[in-house]
Amino acid sequence: MKKVFFRLPLILVILAVTLTSCGRVELKPRIISLAEGFSATKVNTAIFRHHAIATFGKRQFVTFYTPDGCVAIAHRDIPSDSWTIHRTDWKGNVRDAHNCISLGISPDGTLHISYDHHGHPLRYRRSEKPLDPSTFGEIIGMTGQRESRVTYPQFVNLADGTLLFIYRDGGSGNGDLCVNRYDVSSKCWEVLHHPLIAGEGSHNAYWCRPAVGKDGSIKLAWCWRRTGDASTNSRICYAQSPDGGVTWEDSGGKPYDLPITQKTNEVIDPVGESNNLSNQDSSEVDSQNRMHITVRKNDSEGIPQFWHIWHDGSSWRQSQVSQFTERFDMKGGGTLRNPLSRPDLFIDRKDNVYVLYRYTTEGSRPMVAKAFPPDYNEWTHFPLAENNLLQWEPNYDILRWKRDGVLNLFLLPSDQGDHETTTEQPPQMVSVLEWKP
Repeated sequence: MKKVFFRLPLILVILAVTLTSCGRVELKPRIISLAEGFSATKVNTAIFRHHAIATFGKRQFVTFYTPDGCVAIAHRDIPSDSWTIHRTDWKGNVRDAHNCISLGISPDGTLHISYDHHGHPLRYRRSEKPLDPSTFGEIIGMTGQRESRVTYPQFVNLADGTLLFIYRDGGSGNGDLCVNRYDVSSKCWEVLHHPLIAGEGSHNAYWCRPAVGKDGSIKLAWCWRRTGDASTNSRICYAQSPDGGVTWEDSGGKPYDLPITQKTNEVIDPVGESNNLSNQDSSEVDSQNRMHITVRKNDSEGIPQFWHIWHDGSSWRQSQVSQFTERFDMKGGGTLRNPLSRPDLFIDRKDNVYVLYRYTTEGSRPMVAKAFPPDYNEWTHFPLAENNLLQWEPNYDILRWKRDGVLNLFLLPSDQGDHETTTEQPPQMVSVLEWKP
């Protein structure tokens, strides 16, 4: 794979130092350390943690499991680098990388947290005081419906701050995607769709991180899996909601009858099984609220690559992000050890696309690939840091990026064995990488 590194002229290096001394974000990424976290599995660094890190106003939060498997919530007031860490006595099964922590913040500043799920009853708490993690209450229900077999809990903020909760009810190969919505005035959750996407007992939809438009829309991409074996991932599909998740339609504006099923969904890439298609990747919208998706799948030679899929306003297009040469096959159930992380992406205000990833063959550093509109056909790859992150996958502060154009990336060297096995990796330092492109 061709690697291109930026060489800054001396004047820019001086400028970076000057900006830092004035309290502004430097051009070169910097790393802020917090505390040690559990690292013998990817439970702290699985890509479907939404959110691992999130900002409300000036306060930024980071969640992680401590070395002994307890939930910790850290916060700082930007631009301070000093973190306050609230360590709870809530235990999670850190041996299973599915059982991650997800944090959400509603428009009233209430903190919401869900953790330790892999087909388990809902574990959900919320804070009694705004932005105060020391005031979390006991485990409570949300709607009281379809809360007995929860996996992949995710909080999503719409453009106006409205908080949604998205999760799978059921198991790998036979689960349904469900959506709840939080009402600030009543401080209650309501069912939005149970389900939105139905596996009908034979499949389940593995969704990418939802993309939220400034126009109040929310967009969703997913693949289907018919068994617990990762090799049965197939078909990338799409749906969009113009009204914050109430009604749904395809990319041409044709309304869906809900729930969406395999027979009714729009397939935007008919990739078949045994193509190393990844699940639970990422998506985002550009300045025109057009959908962009990143996935991993085989190229024409059978080598896994990263791909960028986007809608240009009239049709779906694809660009190959990487030029890897290593062959491997993702097969079997449970979390798998992988030469490549799943890709994440973010888009700047000029619609440049950045893909975040980790590649073991290149030292497991936090990497980024960048391409320019409108065709995104030339990708420049470079490291954000030299840290060896082992089996890490990217998670960044979506809310701060969209507001400030500052990337805050969750870092933790974490190892992972195949099929949910735990490694001997000792605790490592949790940190946040900060970069303003």
